[in-house]
Amino acid sequence: MENCKRWLREAYIKAVNNKCEMCGSKEDLQIHRIKRGNVGGEYIPSNCKVLCKKCHRRVHENEFKTAKSN
Repeated sequence: MENCKRWLREAYIKAVNNKCEMCGSKEDLQIHRIKRGNVGGEYIPSNCKVLCKKCHRRVHENEFKTAKSN
């Protein structure tokens, strides 16, 4: 998240009513890029989701499992 400016992070979180887009939690919110940064994914609205820390971890765990099975 170090590449996403604080004001941008706050704007994304405010836009989704200060809650995780997966579970609705209001704790430990983070910005998740759908298309990863190392493949050109940017911090733009169409490429971002607001997730709590737990959901963010689950999303990445599933991505890694899927990548290993291919």
